[in-house]
Amino acid sequence: MKKIAVLSILMLILGVVATAFPGFRSEMDGEILELRLQIQIANAINAANLSPEQLGQVYDLAKSTRDELEALKERVTNTLEETLEKAISGEEATFPEMDSTRTRMQSIVENYLNGLKSIITVEQAENLSEYFRERALANRSEVYEKNAPIRERIEERLPEIEKQMRQQFRNLPPEAQERLKNLDVDERMRVMKEKMTDRLNASKPGIVERPVQNKFTTQSLAMVLLSDEALEVMEKMLGQ
Repeated sequence: MKKIAVLSILMLILGVVATAFPGFRSEMDGEILELRLQIQIANAINAANLSPEQLGQVYDLAKSTRDELEALKERVTNTLEETLEKAISGEEATFPEMDSTRTRMQSIVENYLNGLKSIITVEQAENLSEYFRERALANRSEVYEKNAPIRERIEERLPEIEKQMRQQFRNLPPEAQERLKNLDVDERMRVMKEKMTDRLNASKPGIVERPVQNKFTTQSLAMVLLSDEALEVMEKMLGQ
């Protein structure tokens, strides 16, 4: 009884805090999302099985690339701010040419990706690809299990839906029924029912072979490594 009372008080306090300080929950959710992302990054780095020397090289490359991109962003920002000041002062201001900036950004990213390829071996890249493939399969399985109650309800309702459609057919005017008979409604309903069943079965892992897609791929990991969260993870791994 005492435990229940304490739990109720805690829930009440959390509710009051969330109501009185709405930003608190957003900040807390942001911290949780950041930690989840860092766990994903750390797991992916572990899956690659990098040596300490390789991890240090990846960190240095990502840090220098990030610095280059930040410097490029600062130059663009300064140029746009100067253009804005001209417009505010009454001068005719045109947007600065951005082709050279895009070319420079592409060059920075290409050099970064090529640098990663020179650090990570083919076997390690294959380890990463296998890791992401397995994660995608695991995620699909988790989603399938999570949606099991919904699929069961749909399957249970299929006979009822068929019955309702037949009842609606009988309530139609005779001329409409005649036109639908010529369309072989029974056959159409059978095909529709089979399609619905096939879709339900197709969502089961292992039943239908489909290419597995995972948003968190090797290339996306390379871009994620430029983030503050990834740099922090690598610093911790390197003991910095």
